[in-house]
Amino acid sequence: MSIALQLAPTGTLRVGIWTTPFFARAHNGALEGLIPDLGHELAWRIGVPTALSGYANPGGLVAAFRTGALDVTFVGITADRAEAIDFGPVVFEIQTTYLVPASSAIATIDEVDRPGVRIAVPAPSAQVAHLKESIAHARLLPVPPENPSVALAMLASGEADAFSHVAPMLAAAQGGLPGSRILPGSYFNVPIAIGVAKGRPAEVVDVARDFAEDVKRSGFAQRAIARARVSGIVVAR
Repeated sequence: MSIALQLAPTGTLRVGIWTTPFFARAHNGALEGLIPDLGHELAWRIGVPTALSGYANPGGLVAAFRTGALDVTFVGITADRAEAIDFGPVVFEIQTTYLVPASSAIATIDEVDRPGVRIAVPAPSAQVAHLKESIAHARLLPVPPENPSVALAMLASGEADAFSHVAPMLAAAQGGLPGSRILPGSYFNVPIAIGVAKGRPAEVVDVARDFAEDVKRSGFAQRAIARARVSGIVVAR
């Protein structure tokens, strides 16, 4: 069996995409952006057409892999996702920080982990998994990963003191809370890796690995970031 049919057994490469704004956007009825660019490039290299499927949250993406509806994706690595997806090399890293309201005295990332501070954080997510291991004093308040409006409302009402998310999401959400500030720096870079459906042959894993390494080495990944016009995302080393 050819590698194309091993990776895309239906004859079309079915690419799962978390439709968060910094990964993909709808334009004229199609998905465009950073992850669609990678999906189309991989399909072109193996000589098959692409079918892009968008999911409002990572949970829906993982569920589609469990049912056999997808072949490949590019998403953050977490333990629950690894149960349904075989991850290859990291392609991108997304910087993670905090958004605080205008009235907040918090000025740096290090000042967030203090007694009494309440952090709204998307769950499930790579960020909440990291914070559960690293936060010693502040309290974590889970919010939906796909909708920042819940966290913004909590900041506005005083129910939360900081909102943790990846920097591109915070930048997109910041306008919903006038005067709010994004703290400089990154406390954790979320690894975004190529992933293929669980149980595919070793040759498929090899192709995914080689593709991930080549798009970094060749500059394709950096050009995709530039085309998508997103900040806070860097090519992994």
